[in-house]
Amino acid sequence: MKKFLTFIFSALLIASQTTLSVSAQRKAARAKKAAETRGLLYKISGKNLQKPSYIFGTIHIICPADMFSMEKLTGYLDQTDRLLMELDMDDAEQLQSMGKGMIMPDGKTLHDLLTAEQYAKVDEMFKNNLGISVDKLKMVKPFALSVMISTNPKAIGCSPPAAYETALLQAATAKKKSVEGLETVASQFEALNKTPLEKQAKALYEMSLNPQKSFDAFRKLVAVYKEQDSDSLYAVMSGQMKGEAAMQTVLLDDRNKIWIPKIENAMREKSTFIAVGGGHLGGKTGVLKLLKAKGYKIEAIKL
Repeated sequence: MKKFLTFIFSALLIASQTTLSVSAQRKAARAKKAAETRGLLYKISGKNLQKPSYIFGTIHIICPADMFSMEKLTGYLDQTDRLLMELDMDDAEQLQSMGKGMIMPDGKTLHDLLTAEQYAKVDEMFKNNLGISVDKLKMVKPFALSVMISTNPKAIGCSPPAAYETALLQAATAKKKSVEGLETVASQFEALNKTPLEKQAKALYEMSLNPQKSFDAFRKLVAVYKEQDSDSLYAVMSGQMKGEAAMQTVLLDDRNKIWIPKIENAMREKSTFIAVGGGHLGGKTGVLKLLKAKGYKIEAIKL
């Protein structure tokens, strides 16, 4: 159950063109510089930090065969004194809150949010992809039901899936490193709950009309993730959230800004390995740009 909750909740996921007058040598230099700044793992130094820290962009659910080398990742984790993730997944109270937060309030069920015809279509999707009727999950918030479908074994192409957060938590625990969270389950649900249940249910129904579209979108995200380019990953995620600017602001941009002071405090105290969803790193309001603006040196490390 703990691993299941980690998968479901954490899943709740980018230069101007040169003119012809620019010399080939300058173009090559720019390309090299751009390549050096692309990554998913970055070293953070400067601004009077005693030791460097590292930040890694995760994808919250992935096939084991698609994962980067955990040996390399834990090598950098070993150079730090603590693990800082979005949530402290080692906190039993947080996991308990996670389970409760997925249930609709006031006894509401999916029947209250969909017509009989819409409900039947969603039920068909669950039976075809998870082998169960949605009746068994009718009290779960629609956004969580959408995540269950879009990350089911048929969608991602493997069973069981894996999570970097779980692997990093195990590694940190084995080395007796402290594990901390940037936010609480309550604050994450506060962001997610800004989307009304009716709108969540509508999105779930629309998914049921063509589930393969969601599966393809997730696989595209994984393919881009494996290219190790946080800006491209952000661009793809932004494209998939097109028309949902308010949601992107709440789930990505606002949280990034809230995290920066906490990340700074953690790094000043001791060397820290930070692991957050990869979509939080890139873009103009991404964690990397915000840290650079604070005066830190950011260097990409290829895995």
